[in-house]
Amino acid sequence: MKTYVMQVSTGRERQTIELLEHVLGGGSKARFFSPRYRFRRKIKGAWVLTEDLLIPGYVFCAASMLDIDEVVGQLRRVPAFTKVLSVNGSFIPLNQDEESWLNALTGESHVVEPSYGFVEGDRVVITDGPLVGLETQIKKLDRHKRLAYVEVHLLGRTKLVKVGAEIVRKSIS
Repeated sequence: MKTYVMQVSTGRERQTIELLEHVLGGGSKARFFSPRYRFRRKIKGAWVLTEDLLIPGYVFCAASMLDIDEVVGQLRRVPAFTKVLSVNGSFIPLNQDEESWLNALTGESHVVEPSYGFVEGDRVVITDGPLVGLETQIKKLDRHKRLAYVEVHLLGRTKLVKVGAEIVRKSIS
């Protein structure tokens, strides 16, 4: 199984996945998902664990190389904007590094759980969560919104994606 990326209307990722599964039927050899991340947000004075899209405007499709052509052929029957990303007419899956990064971060649930750590001087140290060992990819921290902006290379582009990060303390060294 390879993971392909499909561009969809931003904000309609969940509805598009439901349409794809409905139109293609239960016998489809493809699995569709839109990775999400969890973070804490203050709502009416209380911290609540919420979810948001990891990469808005995209749906991922796990399918074999033989099945992706069939899936793309059936996309015309889906009453929503869907476009499998391709180069010169051939559909390109995520490369091994991109797929490994996505699987390490999201796991089987396709949800990035919050990471926990602290700031020591100008260095971020993550002690728990999916960002352990990926501290060098963190480009910005928003301690008030409890978010980390992580630089990732996907589909030949460098993107900043938001993930949940709880920085429990800041020490000056």
